[in-house]
Amino acid sequence: MPVYAGTTLIEAQKIVEGDYSAFDWRERVTYRKVYLDMSPAIRDAENALDNDKDKPVVVTLLLKSEKMLVKNRVRRLSAIKTARIISDEELLKRTGYLFDNEKLVGLPEGVVMRASNGVYIVQCDVNRYQCSLRGKRDAFSKNQQVYVGDRVKVQMIDERHGVIAAIMRRTSLYKRRGTQSKRVVLIPNLDGLIIVSSVKEPPIWQRMLDRFLVIAEASGIEPLVCFNKIDMLENRSEVDSMATLYEKIGYRAIITSATTGEGIEDLKGWLKGKISALSGLSGVGKSSLLNAVQPGLKLKTNKVNPRRGGRHTTVATQLYSLDFGGFIADTPGLRELHFWDIESHLMDRYFPEINSLRKRCMKDHCTHTREEGCAVKDALKTGGISKFRYQSYCEFQKSRN
Repeated sequence: MPVYAGTTLIEAQKIVEGDYSAFDWRERVTYRKVYLDMSPAIRDAENALDNDKDKPVVVTLLLKSEKMLVKNRVRRLSAIKTARIISDEELLKRTGYLFDNEKLVGLPEGVVMRASNGVYIVQCDVNRYQCSLRGKRDAFSKNQQVYVGDRVKVQMIDERHGVIAAIMRRTSLYKRRGTQSKRVVLIPNLDGLIIVSSVKEPPIWQRMLDRFLVIAEASGIEPLVCFNKIDMLENRSEVDSMATLYEKIGYRAIITSATTGEGIEDLKGWLKGKISALSGLSGVGKSSLLNAVQPGLKLKTNKVNPRRGGRHTTVATQLYSLDFGGFIADTPGLRELHFWDIESHLMDRYFPEINSLRKRCMKDHCTHTREEGCAVKDALKTGGISKFRYQSYCEFQKSRN
């Protein structure tokens, strides 16, 4: 019974050699990306066109029995009979998802700046092209989804139009879901995530801030904590203390004002050369910050209604190029945030201060909530970790995706 796993080359090699540490068996967590069919694995191993040593690959696992599977996951590692890495050429032959690399040689590579109703605006160096996907019968158009931030190869039609020939392998994938619309926002290849919290109108929602930090940690994206609208406060001591808290954990935190210009140069310095995204609640001032960082955009902004809270100014994700180097996406605001594709029993990995202590716990599978000999609870008693952050961990650890 063949099963396919999308993973990184380093982890895949371990599996092939019989080292199943990638399955995190110590924590009794079967490897998340093991599937019965090829499609999900392809999404994790999208079109290998580079030579990155950590690029995602597809591993085929031959199981001794189909009974060893639970919801498409391997029940026990002893169920694995053999394992090997599938080459890109074999993947192409089996599925048609990968394209002939020889045909892609010389095609310009660009970044998807905007996507709407099957039309994609792609930035290739200094030029922009309006692109479409291949025909409806093509496996690429039926099974691959292209998102803002994707790196793509473009087959030119004329000076202004082209066809997306292939999606380059993704380095990261930012994923979050709001509860109102159930809409999932996905942005691939982000280097940084600016988590914007306004200090007033609306006030700081620290639990939401922690949720965004978990998403950044789980996605492997560098976060920046940004406390905005500081000009609206007379006493900023509480905000300074909160910024210090997150900096002690290891996060970068800045305080900004799009009105007075405070912190804007620091923000520009952090953004330079990165592909980043602004994220946060509705009304925290993301579009105003973007206007301050990149004058001339003139993005629409709205005032916050004291009763109803922030209003959604940005309705779709769009990538903007920065004059000083890099790209930034302004994402739709939200009033609530739920995790998507984050397993709650791995939550301690996404809190750096807890992750650094978990191996000191006396029990192998410590939840850090009720066990004796828990290093995390000991640190909580001595003030080594923040009580509020610990409460965030407990709440998220109990939650479901």
